[in-house]
Amino acid sequence: MRHFLTLALCLTAVVMAVAGCSSQSDPSSVVVEYWSARVAADASRMQQLSCAGWEAQALIQARSFEAMNAQLEDVTCQAVNQSDNQSRVDCEGRIVTSYNGENREWELTPYLLVQEQGEWRICGEG
Repeated sequence: MRHFLTLALCLTAVVMAVAGCSSQSDPSSVVVEYWSARVAADASRMQQLSCAGWEAQALIQARSFEAMNAQLEDVTCQAVNQSDNQSRVDCEGRIVTSYNGENREWELTPYLLVQEQGEWRICGEG
């Protein structure tokens, strides 16, 4: 029984590690995660997904939707012009915000990503 528990814990750790790595290995999934953090005004997560030079901008972007009840709709992203250490990601869909009874739709801007410390990170708009 003890070996079974140890095996189960090891397999769980491997699955979690692979799942964590896979989300960072695809630039388009990083951008989707960044957009999700942005509408949630999760500055900490946005900064984690950003290169060092973009962290201050991520904080500004997180604050831009804080009071607007933002939601993502129909978001799909695709990496274009990808090389070993740079990528541009274009997204379709929109952000819908509601503030003081007024609804507004925002287009999703493309993002530039770079490889930093072995992970894809947002590093600009493009």
